[in-house]
Amino acid sequence: MYRQTRLEKIMHTKILIELLKLFWVGTYKVSRENPRIGIMYACMVIVTILAGLITGNWGWRIFVIFCIGTALGIWQFIKDAPMRKKRIFFEDVFITMDFRASDSLYPMFIYETDVSEYTTVFSFSTLIPEHKWKSRKSELEMYFNEKIIDIKQNTNDNRIINVYVQLNPLPDYIEWSDKYFCVDNILAIGIDYLGVIGLNLKQHPHAFIAGETGSGKSNILKSLIYQALVKDYEVALIDFKRGVSFSAFSDYVKIHFDYKDVAIVLQAMVAETHSRLDKFRSTKVDNIDDYNQISGNGLKRKIIFIDELAELLKTRDKETANALNDSIETLTRLSRAAGIHLIMGIQRPDSTIVSGQIKNNVSFRVCGRFVDREPSRIMLSCDAASALPNIKGRFIVKDDNLWEVQSFYFPPDMAIPQDIEKRQSHGIEEKPKDSIPPQEEVMDIEQPQEKTMDAEQSKPPTSEPINFDFSGFNK
Repeated sequence: MYRQTRLEKIMHTKILIELLKLFWVGTYKVSRENPRIGIMYACMVIVTILAGLITGNWGWRIFVIFCIGTALGIWQFIKDAPMRKKRIFFEDVFITMDFRASDSLYPMFIYETDVSEYTTVFSFSTLIPEHKWKSRKSELEMYFNEKIIDIKQNTNDNRIINVYVQLNPLPDYIEWSDKYFCVDNILAIGIDYLGVIGLNLKQHPHAFIAGETGSGKSNILKSLIYQALVKDYEVALIDFKRGVSFSAFSDYVKIHFDYKDVAIVLQAMVAETHSRLDKFRSTKVDNIDDYNQISGNGLKRKIIFIDELAELLKTRDKETANALNDSIETLTRLSRAAGIHLIMGIQRPDSTIVSGQIKNNVSFRVCGRFVDREPSRIMLSCDAASALPNIKGRFIVKDDNLWEVQSFYFPPDMAIPQDIEKRQSHGIEEKPKDSIPPQEEVMDIEQPQEKTMDAEQSKPPTSEPINFDFSGFNK
């Protein structure tokens, strides 16, 4: 009888402790996560205290407050059930893997976040450094039974490790839509597991886009040209296929396919770079955005798209080839702050065509699938592109990290917005030179309107007029 009474007391004590825990959860945790409920509950407590002081009757009022708090605690307990289940699962996984910082400090699961429709992030509190997590990535994938996209340390707390896990595979086809436009100076390229990924011209002023025939490289260039036009950048295209793939932009973008004309355009851009840097120096700024803000002149960003860089640099005319290579090297080295950009497509990267200086100054790379590993290693310094699935439009984007991306498909019937100026009829037309002009001549590139008309009549029939706005030049 005595033993039974003692057991009953112990049981009653445990029940009371659990009820108090639920009451604490219902009053403290629920109030933190739901401030409105917390305010309502606090008001109820204040009213109860005041009523108790006036009437002197506390019993049933305290009981009601306790029941409400306990009910909220039970609601929170049920709500947290999936999280507790995952915490127990991960704890068992880490114990089985013997993955710990010391004798008993295993990683603790703290929360889960869906960052896109393709990716969820599991966050763990741990003292195990990031490199050890990455070294056991394959093993973690086996235990999690999920594809791990990336493992990163939290930027705000080094003791939190975020494991990015694939929720759904990337789609095989994404058509461009204006809803993918990015703010500021970012040109959207496609969708990766974290959402829209793009080329930030402030951080990465130049880019390589590599891919075999049929990989979707031209579609990336089309979507980038379209975005650049809508953002009111000045655009020129170098395409020795005479712009056949870019006919939708023929009224808006000047297309160059003559080597001498191309050399003039590139050297003019070098001169424009020097001119802009001189202006920046005189106004004591170091980039185009600060200059525009201070001066109010509104210099525009200029982008030169090159559809096939190898075709451009393989000319047999040594003098022309040297002039082209020198101009591209200078632009990739100096034009970042000036707001002049090169986006260069290349079918098959080759170290004998692209010089080391050009490659080193173009850190942003977009690389499609290659059967052999060498092109991937040239572009990405790893074999990631050779492991891509054989899906048109699937690329690896390399900025500070590597991202698998499904690039946008630019539909042939995409309408160009009506408010985009037809640049074909504007700008300064350049008279082709019989030989490649030295660097000094290019500075004197602006011509009066009457000479422009004479130059038009003197052009040989095989030359395209250069119609690119260099109005920022000082004569």
